[in-house]
Amino acid sequence: MLVVFLVLFILSFICEYAAATLGMGYGTTLAPLLLIAGYAPLVLVPVILFSQFFAGFIAAGFHHKFENMDLKDNHQRSAITIFTITGIIGVVVSILASISLPSIIVKTYIAITVILVGILTFVDGGHHTPYSQRKLAGLGILAAFNKGMSGGGYGPITTAGQMISGIPPRAAIAITALVEGIICIIGVILYYLLAAPVDLLLLASVTAGGIVAAPLSAFTTKTLKQESVKKAVAIAIILIGIVSLFLVIIYPVS
Repeated sequence: MLVVFLVLFILSFICEYAAATLGMGYGTTLAPLLLIAGYAPLVLVPVILFSQFFAGFIAAGFHHKFENMDLKDNHQRSAITIFTITGIIGVVVSILASISLPSIIVKTYIAITVILVGILTFVDGGHHTPYSQRKLAGLGILAAFNKGMSGGGYGPITTAGQMISGIPPRAAIAITALVEGIICIIGVILYYLLAAPVDLLLLASVTAGGIVAAPLSAFTTKTLKQESVKKAVAIAIILIGIVSLFLVIIYPVS
């Protein structure tokens, strides 16, 4: 049992450190690994959401402490509000739909969407589209739908969408961590109200790994240059999408 705890703790730590540093990749990376380890989607998805609820808020607190985001900035406050509202809507809809859609269809769609967003971010070339609340709202619903269905696919879309709209990369990462924490607890409540099974060992180890990694990742984000962050985020999005699609192909779970 201790060995299982340590392995799951390390996996969660690595995934959360990368996710909270670059604004994406926790659920998108961890969920396929847990599926391969033999955990059922209805067991692992609420665990990932529960873990990210705590890790997201802790990371956001340290992002604020290290001044990675500015809550006095109107655009950043607006993005937080928009993503929170649309995120709750997207998570509720996705969880209610998750009982009927095959997992392989959902994961393929998410992987392709993530790859396209990553390419768009990479070729952006520093030219931003005008800040648009409507566009951010659409991205928020799409990203939250992904999160509720599979535990991943939220950060790549919201982080990239904010950067393309002109929000600084470090702020986009911090905002994603904060809002993801908010919508994750909504998802956890819904899953367990629908009687999703609980694996306490998985829950404890994954949550502990995420919590420990959160403050370290926020400090790492602080030390990176904005343009370096943006390039790293774009590359990470594309790689996450490719790996996710590859895992769907070699390990299809229905």
